[in-house]
Amino acid sequence: MLDMVDFYWGIVVALVGAAWVVMLFVRDRNSASAERSSTLIKRIHEIDQVIIEHPDIQKYLSLTLTREEGYFRTPEVLQDDAFYKAKALVYWHLNLFDEILSIATTFNSGLAILTPQVVELSDWETYIKHRFKQPLYRSLWNNENEIFGSALRVFWFANKTSIDAASVDPYTW
Repeated sequence: MLDMVDFYWGIVVALVGAAWVVMLFVRDRNSASAERSSTLIKRIHEIDQVIIEHPDIQKYLSLTLTREEGYFRTPEVLQDDAFYKAKALVYWHLNLFDEILSIATTFNSGLAILTPQVVELSDWETYIKHRFKQPLYRSLWNNENEIFGSALRVFWFANKTSIDAASVDPYTW
């Protein structure tokens, strides 16, 4: 009789221990997801800080919003210092977008339960589509997309039609 009680208590302790391990794993994974999202938001704030410190970049992007993509491949843009600043900012954004989407792709793979997720991915995707409305983003993308990861390429091809159809507004883009 005593052996059966010890056996059942052993099972109860093992189940409680296993539940505790699962709870700790879920807590740590959620914490890692929040930390990862916080890091991504900090990177967006860094980009915003550069724009605040150099408003000529935002001005250039706003004033060229109605230009055709081909404009950014003409000799005249090579004479404009603002073009180079804006191009560097666009590369920064595209690299961040590539990182966000590759993290999300990893989460959507078979290892989803083991990896932290990107919090509010649909909001990030909306932000990325919004940025792609600017023709400099599309020009760089359409001429240099091979330097970016497959997750961003998949995203682009899945959303290209809606991005191209979106109206542009130099005050809100």
